[in-house]
Amino acid sequence: MIKNEAILHYKTAMSVFKHWHKNGIVNDADLLALSTRLGEKYGLSSCSIYLENDLKYTKNRVNIGSKPKEKLEDYCL
Repeated sequence: MIKNEAILHYKTAMSVFKHWHKNGIVNDADLLALSTRLGEKYGLSSCSIYLENDLKYTKNRVNIGSKPKEKLEDYCL
């Protein structure tokens, strides 16, 4: 699958799941798990800028200024 197609498929599926989340069908944890699984399914890196990781989850939040010796990869899922 071409990378552009993978991103398109990921974004399309996530739009459905975000609609479900808005309507209360899936909760926050489920939405994050779905995002992660879809990223894996379509071959997107867990650090990809195309993933829809919500930064309200503290494990996904990046504060680069606090510890400059850490690498960005340390914050990825």
